[in-house]
Amino acid sequence: MALIEDLNDFKHQTDETGILTIYLNTDFADGSQHGGEWKIRLKNGLKKIKEYIDTSGTKEEQKAYKKLADMANQHIYDEQMNLQKSFVFMASADGEFLVEKILQVPVETEFHWETYPVLDQLEELQTEFPGVGVILVQKSDVIFIDAALGEIRDEKQFSWEVESEDWKQYKGNASADRTASGSNQVDELQQRFEENRHRWYKNLAPVIDKEVKQRQLAGLYVVGNKESIRDVEQHLNTKVINTIPKNLISKPSHEVLNIVYDEEVR
Repeated sequence: MALIEDLNDFKHQTDETGILTIYLNTDFADGSQHGGEWKIRLKNGLKKIKEYIDTSGTKEEQKAYKKLADMANQHIYDEQMNLQKSFVFMASADGEFLVEKILQVPVETEFHWETYPVLDQLEELQTEFPGVGVILVQKSDVIFIDAALGEIRDEKQFSWEVESEDWKQYKGNASADRTASGSNQVDELQQRFEENRHRWYKNLAPVIDKEVKQRQLAGLYVVGNKESIRDVEQHLNTKVINTIPKNLISKPSHEVLNIVYDEEVR
C-alpha cells in the first residue's frame, strides 16, 4: 500500500519501549549534499539519540534502540544507490511496525525516539503533494502515472493500435517500452496519427478522466510538446494543475516525477 494511504494507520501505532523515526534529506540537488553529507547527519543524529537514551532511558530502551539504529543504518546504506530526495524510516521496538520509503520530495533531517511515530512531516507532505495524475503525451503513446507524497503508486500505458482502431492499455511502464518498433509501422502510424489525432485524443480523454475520478486525484499534470498538450487538454474534464512543454516520455518515471515536482516548486 502507498505511504499516503497508510498515514491513518500509522497514527494508531504505539510502543511503550520506543519507536525510532528518521527523516533524512538525501537530495543531491541541495547544495549541502554534494559531499554525501547525509551520511554524516545520519551518524550524528543516531549518536545524539543514543547519548540521550544512555543517560535517561532504561536498559530495555538502550537494547531496543541499538537494534533499531543498526537496522536503520544498514537499510539506508543498502539503498544509497537508489536514494532520491529523501528517506523515511520508522520502526518499533517490538518489531510490529516498520516503514521504509524513498521519496522524491525533500524533507528536513530529523531523528525522534518516542512511544509513537512522529508524522508531522508526512502530514505536511500529504497536504503539499496530494495524489495527482501525470500524463506524458507523445503522439500515439500516452503514459499515465499516479503519484502522491513523492511516491509513484501506479502506472499505465495507452497506445493507439491501427489494426483495432482503439487505444490499448498496458499495465506498468518501463522506459524501454516507450519507443516504437519497426520503421514501416512507425511511418504508417505517424501518418494515421496526423490524420486522426483530434478524434483519437477525444476518445482517450474520458478514460483518463475516469482514472482520475476513481483514484480521487487532485488533478493532472500534462507533459509533452505544446501541440500535444493543447490537443489533449481541450478534451479533458479533469482539472489540469499544470502543463509542462517537454518531451519526457522516454525518461524513467522517477525522473519524470522529479521534473514535474521541480517545475511546480518553481
